[in-house]
Amino acid sequence: MADLGNTSQADTAHKHQVTSWITVIVLVVATSLLGLAMVLQSIPLAIVGGVLVVVGTVMAFRFKIMEDAV
Repeated sequence: MADLGNTSQADTAHKHQVTSWITVIVLVVATSLLGLAMVLQSIPLAIVGGVLVVVGTVMAFRFKIMEDAV
C-alpha cells in the first residue's frame, strides 16, 4: 500500500473565500441555463448562459479561485 502521509482535515482545509463561492455559483447557474436552453431549444436562454460562463470565467481568473484550494 502507498503511504498517504498525514491527510487530516487541518492540513487540507480550503480558505473558503466568499468571492470563490460566488464564482462557483455563477458558473453552476450558467451551465444549468445552458443545459435548459438545449432542452427547450431556446436561443435567448443559451445566450444568457453563455454570457454567464464568460463572466464566471473572468471572475475565476480575477479572484484566483484555484489558489484557495492549496
